[in-house]
Amino acid sequence: MTTPNTSILFYRSDNGQAGTGTLSGGRWQAKAMLRLPTGYTHGAASRDSLLLYNQGTGAGEVGTFTGGTYTRVKTYGFAPDWTFIEASADSVIFYNATGRGVTGTLMNGAFQQVRVYNDFSSGWGTMASSRDTLVAAARHGSSEFPWSNVGYGSLSGGVYTDKGSIPRDDFLGTLTATSDSVLSWARAGGELEFRVSKATNGTGISFQRIGTSGIWNKVGRTSDSLFFYKDDGTAWTSTLVNGNYTNVGPLAQVSSGWTLIEGGV
Repeated sequence: MTTPNTSILFYRSDNGQAGTGTLSGGRWQAKAMLRLPTGYTHGAASRDSLLLYNQGTGAGEVGTFTGGTYTRVKTYGFAPDWTFIEASADSVIFYNATGRGVTGTLMNGAFQQVRVYNDFSSGWGTMASSRDTLVAAARHGSSEFPWSNVGYGSLSGGVYTDKGSIPRDDFLGTLTATSDSVLSWARAGGELEFRVSKATNGTGISFQRIGTSGIWNKVGRTSDSLFFYKDDGTAWTSTLVNGNYTNVGPLAQVSSGWTLIEGGV
């Protein structure tokens, strides 16, 4: 857990094509191309490992993921129908919108289940985890005036511990976290509205608006960077450290059609 993970993976569910590399300080470096099983719908990367999962079948795999290199260690038969899977530096959580959950460790290329939960809040619509803090948000209100309820807590040692919640008078949208911060990106008309918060020690969640951008389809993360992606291959990188967001710039010649972008923390 001592070395932040700058590894990031790009994956296509239709043909299993994948590419890996590193994203550090907002700077992308390609590493390898590989072929994985088709159909993966979710992924989560910790400080040294990557978990991939098929929501429909429960099929999955885990391997080591450092220095931009992924090496499969073991295939798994998980339960199907998990809504979200998020990883911290050493842990991973599986969540279903009905309020069920499972947590465990994700280290050294292996998953080890630790705890089962039947009392999570139901209806979380987005989740993200920094190195030790899980943040979740649910949409409420009307389509014209949506607002979010935000829950947060620690995710460490294979266990999630609830720390509190805060109501918002606006809508946070989708969450993406780096090692110590979390980004919210929500559609507002023809733009995305961004907010950031520090996310450490399971507490201190307080979102501040930082601006807007055009529409992106996905936002990937590594320990200190964000990867903004459109399905046509348009891409942009930035850094997010200690609650401070900084644009880095566009990337040329990024492949189109990636369905998963998963980076470590």
